[in-house]
Amino acid sequence: MQNSEHHKQYRGMAYSYEKDRQKLKFAYFLLLTASVVFLLTLLGVTDGVSEWIDYFLLDNLGYTNKWSDTYGSSLLVHTLSDLSALSGKVLLFIATTFIIIYYTIRKEYKLLWKFLTVIIGGSFLLLFIKMIFAEDVPYEPIDILISDIATYPSGHAFMAMLFYLTIAVLLTRKQRRSEVRVYTFVFASIIIFLIGISRIFGAAAHNLTEVLAGWSLALIWGSCCWLMERYIKINYKWDV
Repeated sequence: MQNSEHHKQYRGMAYSYEKDRQKLKFAYFLLLTASVVFLLTLLGVTDGVSEWIDYFLLDNLGYTNKWSDTYGSSLLVHTLSDLSALSGKVLLFIATTFIIIYYTIRKEYKLLWKFLTVIIGGSFLLLFIKMIFAEDVPYEPIDILISDIATYPSGHAFMAMLFYLTIAVLLTRKQRRSEVRVYTFVFASIIIFLIGISRIFGAAAHNLTEVLAGWSLALIWGSCCWLMERYIKINYKWDV
């Protein structure tokens, strides 16, 4: 009986180790893939595809009117603008505030600090990258925060990927059924994709290169946070 229980425990430990190793491989794969995509956008390799998409939209949808540079009907533009607002500064600030209050009430301070590290750290990273590619940086700090100082990378695409993917990860860590975890990630991915598309189709504020840069940069930061969490757990035995 004791040998049987010991065997079960050993099998459980072996399975956990294998699962952890698969997660580590996936994290490195995600980091490498995102880095390659971001480098391609940085070197302008995707600019040709971006220009083709712009011409395609212009030929098939046309401008909304003679005073605008948006594509398609007014209904399409308003719909995509609403989708774009899902990663706007105001909505994300409100959502972040509610999440902070939620974790504080539940006294889940470790999850709160994980969330804030990823989101706030990523926001500063985005601001830093945008300042590098900005043609003219505003003098007043408040103007830097509220204005779009550079189109590369797309801030909406970056924050959509970072925010909704982080929420999905935190939710799935408490979900037992694999179907629910898959659904959570699929739903988050759909939102991220729609927000990125809305920045190209409706608002015409970005091209494919800038959206891909935003997505890939967010994945780079998220993967680094994931690997750092694992490194601290293993080497310092901290339950972060």
